[in-house]
Amino acid sequence: MMRDILRGVGIGCILAGGILYYTGTDNDSEASGADQYQSQLAELQIELDKVKKELAVAQTLTSSKTDKNAGENSNATEGNAETKPVSGSPSKPITKIILTIEAGSTSATVADKLERAGIIGSAKELEQYLIDNGLAGRIQIGVHEVDTTMDLGTIAGIITNTTKR
Repeated sequence: MMRDILRGVGIGCILAGGILYYTGTDNDSEASGADQYQSQLAELQIELDKVKKELAVAQTLTSSKTDKNAGENSNATEGNAETKPVSGSPSKPITKIILTIEAGSTSATVADKLERAGIIGSAKELEQYLIDNGLAGRIQIGVHEVDTTMDLGTIAGIITNTTKR
């Protein structure tokens, strides 16, 4: 009789252990599923960053091509750059771009983008202008339209959403 009771308790312990083992692995698989989604998200974020860099290079190349084509006195619209001849001065085209400022962008990165696009002559001049006028920390994220006819004050006003000082 005692033997039957002990045998029953032993079988119960083995069954309880097996149930706990299998239910414990279900939680691990759910956690690994979440980890898998996190790793996929990280991979997609890296790929998005690469594509953004490639797009920036393509925009820079497009604006370079636009500058080269300007000598032929042609109207061109490629990507975000648009070139039009200045009335009375066909040798100096107007280049318009759509400048996208992302979160975390500094005045230096924005000035570099504008210099590479051919909108301003010197990134350092724009940076210094922003610093001198207390606008360096006030750059606004978003999409801004700028062109080569604008002076530093106008560009600074546009990218900071302030009026020209």
